[in-house]
Amino acid sequence: MQERTHTVNSEIMALIEQTVREMMGPFGLKSVNVRAGEDHDGDPVIFVEAHYGLSETPVDLEVTSALATTLRSRLWEHGEVRFPHIRHKFNENQKVKPRRRANS
Repeated sequence: MQERTHTVNSEIMALIEQTVREMMGPFGLKSVNVRAGEDHDGDPVIFVEAHYGLSETPVDLEVTSALATTLRSRLWEHGEVRFPHIRHKFNENQKVKPRRRANS
């Protein structure tokens, strides 16, 4: 088990990249880096870093939020129990889609 917590196998890496590209591609995704690590409590996790170029399409925060849930579900379906920590590295000039306000 020790080795499994310090590496991410190629099938899981491909699944992560495919999922991130599928959902975040419209927002200028350029690359996805995946590595095994530990969270602040020392628990094994998977760090996912997504890098973006400037995109004409404003980032939809509902999509970024859904990515975490979708990715976690797909990983669990494939037997991967480590939690994915996703960091988005957007261009500093990237526009963000305004949030919808709840009806009052």
